[in-house]
Amino acid sequence: MWQRIKKFIEKNEVLILILLVVVVMRIPGLFEPNRYADEDIYLALGQGLRKGLVFYRDIHDNKPPLLYLTAALAGNVMWFRFILMAWNLVNVVLIWKLAEKLIKSKLGVVLVTVLFAVLSSIPLIEGNIANGEVFMIMPTVAGVLLLLQLVKKKSYWKGYFWVGILFSVSFLFKVPALFELLTVMFWLFVYRRKVFNKRVWLVVIGFLIPVLLSIGYYWAMGAGEAYVRSALGQNMGYLSSWEGESKPFYESGLFIRGIIVIISVGVIWLLRQRLGVGFGLVALWFVGALFGAMLSGRPYPHYLIEIVPAGVLLLGMMIFEGKKRDWVKLIVGIGLLALTLWSVIAYKFWYYKSLPYYENFISYAMGKKGEEEYRRFFGDGVIRNYQVAEYILEMTDLDEKIFVWGTEPAIYVLSNRLPVGKYTVAYHILDFNASEETIDALLREKPRIIIKMANEKSVFDQLNGILVSNYALVKVIDEANIYLRYVDR
Repeated sequence: MWQRIKKFIEKNEVLILILLVVVVMRIPGLFEPNRYADEDIYLALGQGLRKGLVFYRDIHDNKPPLLYLTAALAGNVMWFRFILMAWNLVNVVLIWKLAEKLIKSKLGVVLVTVLFAVLSSIPLIEGNIANGEVFMIMPTVAGVLLLLQLVKKKSYWKGYFWVGILFSVSFLFKVPALFELLTVMFWLFVYRRKVFNKRVWLVVIGFLIPVLLSIGYYWAMGAGEAYVRSALGQNMGYLSSWEGESKPFYESGLFIRGIIVIISVGVIWLLRQRLGVGFGLVALWFVGALFGAMLSGRPYPHYLIEIVPAGVLLLGMMIFEGKKRDWVKLIVGIGLLALTLWSVIAYKFWYYKSLPYYENFISYAMGKKGEEEYRRFFGDGVIRNYQVAEYILEMTDLDEKIFVWGTEPAIYVLSNRLPVGKYTVAYHILDFNASEETIDALLREKPRIIIKMANEKSVFDQLNGILVSNYALVKVIDEANIYLRYVDR
């Protein structure tokens, strides 16, 4: 056994070195405080599951359930990041294996893997955060890798069922994975002229089974309608809310992006003889990922993680093509990458600086910064939330609920308290038209403590009425106004 391990290490020394570098890049994430709102929403829902609540029925967010289940398994931000690190390490190995099948140059395989490892790990586009995109891309990469293996093993047709399963897992982390599946299936059944083939049904069945099982489960738990509406229908309204005032569909950004996808897929199909099987697969996969990343038109950096796997492979195939360069492939590749750059600029995607992030951790690890100064790097609100949570722990019992009006789900997580109502942040209450539902819950549950964030710009008049009638302002911690119930009406 030890001989086999030794041979594996000797054969994959560079890959192992890359994996070690990924671990080093992700170590600071294991020491971070609760400071990222989306991450704390996931952890708050996971906390609700551990306390017996049912997703979508009792506590709500607008994504499929696997991310919340992972957060429930983790329990806190440190273990959430640890699971993310292990998940990403597997993904790096899969990218290496996929690059070996698509790129003949060993140097090309190494550089593609390194580029993926860095972009999916550092803060630049939030690779260090436990968002759905980082989890979503691993089963997608595994599905593409399996698909390439199956194409060469024509008799192993049952494996296509597992391709569908893998993409379904990806979808159950985040919905945009569906568009990658669609372009990959186009490659398999149209691009390769295999339209009337039982493999298409195996992929579809494999994809649908986990999705339908999840719908069946939540329906049995009394949350089926809410689950379908949240993960599918409600997502569309949530996504379109970024565009502001409603427009006719044909004038919307979503429609325009859809037309661009159709044109891109059409061009790749017309040039399929010159592009070949491997390049065509990666190009179509990239188009699906790009549409998924731009689906909402929101400039959140972590959306760009979706395009990283296909993007680095496409770049590697363009650069390390071989002695005889195919200019058609080069032009198509440059066109797709240019389209991506245009999209990033047009939608004004922001990014995060990575060097100060690591400098902050090194200073903390070497004792040059205390814990409070280290946490303050992530924003003054981080210190405030820890102080608010300490006050809640002193003033309430473990089974009591609280209510926070603002975007500070970390308070629920740090205090180990559930929210009154189904929502953990103010913008979800507004986006999902749940003001009346939330007020009813507040009147019914009568929480001892309500926190109203002064930096929350949205107005909640009904809440103000409840506070005036039944609560007294007892403590102010920076922008957190803490109200204590004093009248039982």
